[in-house]
This record gives sequence, structure tokens and C-alpha cells, in this order.
Amino acid sequence: MQRFPTYAARPNLLNEANLLEECDQYQLGWFRSSTNPESILKGFSHLHIKENYKLRAYQYSDGANGNGVVWAIPVNMDLPPANECECLEEHFLIAPKPAFALDDCMQVIDGDKSPISYLQASVAFHDIHEFGAFWHGTSWGRDVILPINEGENADKYQWKMIEDEPATLEPHFYYSNLGNPTIVFHTINDIGTVTMNRYVHTFSKSDYTLRVERTCIATAGGGIIF
Repeated sequence: MQRFPTYAARPNLLNEANLLEECDQYQLGWFRSSTNPESILKGFSHLHIKENYKLRAYQYSDGANGNGVVWAIPVNMDLPPANECECLEEHFLIAPKPAFALDDCMQVIDGDKSPISYLQASVAFHDIHEFGAFWHGTSWGRDVILPINEGENADKYQWKMIEDEPATLEPHFYYSNLGNPTIVFHTINDIGTVTMNRYVHTFSKSDYTLRVERTCIATAGGGIIF
């Protein structure tokens, strides 16, 4: 098992967010985002996007709240307007999906297969899936990866444990019994009820696609209400 300090889960490269030309004016409903979701990956030194692909996103707004969806598409294709796409009925906001988009954008994420690359890919996965989220659309954005650094009021919560306290609180990497690269970290999220959560990210042996299991292991009373 390899442990990481909390700061290892943060982006470690500076990059400028460039606006995209193939976008729409801000409006209600779904529209093509002017923000390039590739900026998420460019913040992590051990990850990159596979050749011949790019990431593009649709933004959703109902005025006060927002969400987004990111797709991996061929580098020589442009994202079509949302109203020209098939709509995913299983998505809670019936998101648009171009016919040529891959089902999982993590299929085009690549890295050096080092333990820290899987930690970076875990965080990038959550950031990508919360791309464009604001106000009531936010969830992962309120997660704070543990342990909290000294000086950040780490003892302000009185926890009611649902499971035993984790033996290892720091983010860590190991290979599962089946040989899959695995990243585990714990977070605090203060939306509604303050919760301590365990995230287990189990990666494919061949690429950076993954399965995520989130478990609430403790609560600490009322949190923030949007």
C-alpha cells in the first residue's frame, strides 16, 4: 500500500482556461459550454488525453442552478448543438449526447500508470462529472479530502460513527485481490448533513476507466443548506 499526503490529490500544474469557439450563448436548458473541460486534465502532471480525442461539454442552467456533462469526441469533430443530439432519458436532466461521443470519457484519459496517476485520475473523474455544476447542482464540490491540515479546525465535528474509524485516513493506493489498481480516500461533505465518506476507486487493469463506491461512515449533525 502506498499512502499520499492530502496535497497530492490536488492539481499540481498551472494552466490557463481557454474559451472555445464552438459554443453557444448562455441560456436556459442545455447548450454548448464555452469552457474547455480539458483544463481539468491539464492540471495533473501524470495524466493526458489520448491522441485523436478531445473533451467537450454541454452546460445546463435553470437560472439559479447548473450542471454539465462532458463527452469524449474525435479531435476532428465539433460538438453539435444540444437540440441536434439524442437525449439520454436515464440521465436525471436528460442530457444531450452526440452520436459519435464515447460512452465514458475516461476511455480517453491516459497516464504513466504510477500510483499517483491513479490518485489524480480519481480526482479528475469527480471533477469531470461535476463540470458545470453550481448552486443546487453541487455535490462533490463540497467534499474535502482527509486528513484536514493543522490549522483548518480539524476537531470542530463530533462524529457519530456508522462504521469503525478508518485504519488509514490518508489517500492510498493498492492492487486489489484481482490485480486492479485501487485508490481509497475519505472526505467530509457538509451539504445537508455533515458526513464522513469513504470513496473506493477500482480501475480497469488496461486503462483509466473505473468503478466508484461511496459509503457514508459517520455523521456530525446539520450542515449547510443552499
